[in-house]
Amino acid sequence: MSVLAYWGARTGIFLAVLGVLWAVGWRDVIAFLAAFVVAWLVSYLALPGLRVRASEQMDRWISRSEKGLREADAEEDAEIGADTENGTPAGR
Repeated sequence: MSVLAYWGARTGIFLAVLGVLWAVGWRDVIAFLAAFVVAWLVSYLALPGLRVRASEQMDRWISRSEKGLREADAEEDAEIGADTENGTPAGR
């Protein structure tokens, strides 16, 4: 949930900055790029705790995914080892 909260906060900051630039009459591609840079800076300075929690949550997701892959690889290796011990060629 932290990842979604962080994404929502950053998106909200970007839209707010873009809205301010739009309100003052800056309506071109440069305004969009300026809003992107300013929103990045504001979110970097204003959301450090939320960024850390989102990063930790993503690390947990990646670790869980890697654990599942390692378990699947170990199971596959065990099956290949069992096949070669029984005289069945590997890969069949």
